[in-house]
Amino acid sequence: MKYLHSILIGAVLTTSLVASAGAKATQSSQNSQNSGEDRYAACIAMTTKSPDKAIDLALEWQTEDGGVPARHCEALGLIQLKEYAEAAARLIGLADDMRVGRGMPVRAGKRMAANAGLLADMYSQAANAWLLAGEVIRAEDAITLALSLVSGDSPQGRELLVDRARIAAADHDFGLALTDLETVLKADPNRTDILILIASAARGIGQYSRAEDALSAYRHSYPESSAALLELGNLRHAQGLPGDARKAWLELLRDFSDGPDADAARANLEKLDVHLEPEKKN
Repeated sequence: MKYLHSILIGAVLTTSLVASAGAKATQSSQNSQNSGEDRYAACIAMTTKSPDKAIDLALEWQTEDGGVPARHCEALGLIQLKEYAEAAARLIGLADDMRVGRGMPVRAGKRMAANAGLLADMYSQAANAWLLAGEVIRAEDAITLALSLVSGDSPQGRELLVDRARIAAADHDFGLALTDLETVLKADPNRTDILILIASAARGIGQYSRAEDALSAYRHSYPESSAALLELGNLRHAQGLPGDARKAWLELLRDFSDGPDADAARANLEKLDVHLEPEKKN
């Protein structure tokens, strides 16, 4: 899953969102713009340090007509608190409002509407949040909306294809996942980071030779990757080589004792032991 990131600095906040009647009405438009950008940046930074505090700041800002940026900060804070479904629903609502300009800046007396790129990014964030919530169908719907807004040949479109591949893999549609990932790699051979995903998707549909090639290339680029050792064990297990799978997972635990890959390796080893136990008794 790619990390959900903020996407509004310098885009939505191209004019002041927080200038209100009274004292702020006397500020210059440039100072108001900078104030809004600074407030948004501070709120986003707080989501990773203290999400509860970030949400409080965002809610306070919303009472001051903080609009889309304040609501976006709140949604990202919810993600950090692992309230994925709630965050996803809010991100979808944000995208829908941004499409028509609700909560967006007013310039020259006219309320702005988000461009296609911003909307696609917001729907993509919602898709990833739905995926984290285990709502795969909703994630598929959101990423489809995102891809409908931008060209798949653009850098942004290719990133969305990677997102769709992750979602497809979660739905066990490894064929679609592999097709999307291969499309991205063909367009940008420097995307060595997705080789591990290609290896996993190819394994999922039994294309072990392609999986071997992709995993070997990934390990060459990232020789100290715990994910690579996890996938190596997964691939060996799929090939009917439990001894080699065990070796890879144990190597992972030796070098990386903590983290999600280590947790997955331990779970795999436990399942492997349960499966092999009857054989030992016979």
